[in-house]
Amino acid sequence: MTISPFDDSLSSEVDNPELIPALDLNALARFAAVVELGGFSPAARALGVPRQSLHRSIAQLEQVTGVRLLDRGARQVRPTDAGRRLFGHAATILREARDAHASLRAARGRPRGRLRLTAPHLFAEQFLIPLIEEFLTTWPEVQIDADFTVAHSDLIRDDYDLAIRLGDRPTHGRYVVMLGSVATVCCVAPAYLAAAPPLADPQALSRHSVLAYGPHRVRHTWRFERAGETVEVDLAPRLRADSARLVLAACRAGLGVARLPEFLCAGDVGAGSLVPVWVDWQIPRTPIWVLYSSRSDKNPTLHAFLDRLKAHLLARM
Repeated sequence: MTISPFDDSLSSEVDNPELIPALDLNALARFAAVVELGGFSPAARALGVPRQSLHRSIAQLEQVTGVRLLDRGARQVRPTDAGRRLFGHAATILREARDAHASLRAARGRPRGRLRLTAPHLFAEQFLIPLIEEFLTTWPEVQIDADFTVAHSDLIRDDYDLAIRLGDRPTHGRYVVMLGSVATVCCVAPAYLAAAPPLADPQALSRHSVLAYGPHRVRHTWRFERAGETVEVDLAPRLRADSARLVLAACRAGLGVARLPEFLCAGDVGAGSLVPVWVDWQIPRTPIWVLYSSRSDKNPTLHAFLDRLKAHLLARM
């Protein structure tokens, strides 16, 4: 990473009380999205704003702080050392703003009634189950009807209040909000490595047994990035399943190369039963989206649940 010669001045300038009124909260939010998603284009899509508007916001922040915040490569944007520190401040400010918004919502209406939601199995197991238990305990007048599946249900037709999706930004749903992102890793069992052809680079995947986690009838294209270079490999998986734990078990058994959420396979990697491959290549993080319809927008139970979900993810990711 290239470090700006101006980076060392950020901490003293940001701590200057005279600068605080000049920092635009909207600009901070946009800066945080660019850093989190790794570029202006994905951040513009996530926020629903023109790319040029993001460039202007970041330029204004850099002018106000007097330091360069981003290293802008041909294909990837990375925060400078100063940018990383400002990102930490921005995350704190935005969290406080969300908490303030949540307190206003709580004053507007008490959560009660039934909330219908759908989410992928793995995400639900990792993040939603403890949250749902806590939410039901806090709000005894709430009932939750939850379906855990990778199938993409229609909110209106299937009568859901909210749906959680991982991957590309959903194209339907009146309101679509990004909650965060999940790190992904490619891994294999040592026994597979010993018997299979060399895994010199991602292009070699076409000569290997691939184990894919995802829904039915979805094109399996794995993307890798390194120093401005991007490689996309179209695959015909030997195993495709909507159960990440089945794919993990097959990978442990030495049946092929799997791409899985880092939180799921971290224990196996730490124990040595799985080995990460191509650590010098980055796999784009998988965005987490929540979508809901205009019908649900005024539902205080939905918004209380979303506020708790955002706080829960922030603490655990």
